[in-house]
Amino acid sequence: MSPHSHHHPLPPSPPPPRPPPPTSTLNLEELFHVSMLQLASESEAESLSALHLLERSLVPNPQPDPISPPELIRGVVKMLCHPHAAKPATKVLLALCLAEPNRSAAVGVGAVGGVMEAVAEMECSTAERALAALELMCTVAEGAAELRSHALAVPMMVEMMGRLEGYRGKEYAMSVLAVIYGGDKEVAAAPPEEVARAVALALQGECSARGRRKGALLLKMLTESDRPLDVSHDGHDDSGCVMDDEF
Repeated sequence: MSPHSHHHPLPPSPPPPRPPPPTSTLNLEELFHVSMLQLASESEAESLSALHLLERSLVPNPQPDPISPPELIRGVVKMLCHPHAAKPATKVLLALCLAEPNRSAAVGVGAVGGVMEAVAEMECSTAERALAALELMCTVAEGAAELRSHALAVPMMVEMMGRLEGYRGKEYAMSVLAVIYGGDKEVAAAPPEEVARAVALALQGECSARGRRKGALLLKMLTESDRPLDVSHDGHDDSGCVMDDEF
């Protein structure tokens, strides 16, 4: 009998490899869970690692409405005052605040006060991102209320308008001031004339059409303090926030 007369069946072909799963809600939840644990640790290196992981995942390809656990945002806010962590922390905070549901959560864990306490020590580009996130948080009622109750809000925004070189940072500061002076309560933290001078000076430099519009609105509020306007939601769809490499 020929040795080739009996054919052994070939083993079945292995199934083709599955394609890598897309970035899903589950993967995002896992990312948030791991990062939250690292941010909750006492190790600054662990926290910094978590921020870089979040930055790589959220900033280049923003996810549609990445709903974040409040404790994660609390951990990010905690790192705003650390010199080596402020840059990635502001990038992550801004990326999270682009999703409207996260803004109330950020306000609830003290992000408004966290930005106020840390922004003066930040480099210009980092401070711009922090103010952009602050402006977004002020589009929700509780964020605007928290801002108006902060004693340093007005003097800090005046200082930022004078210190920041780029026009975007000045615009964010003017937007925040418009929220403050657009409230129902009288603002006594700084004389309106002093704020108006700072705004007028900021408008003399490089400024976009949006910035001039914001500045004109703010100057009008400062001169009509007896008839305050509510603009806490002004610019909601015109926030001007960008997520590029230089920013």
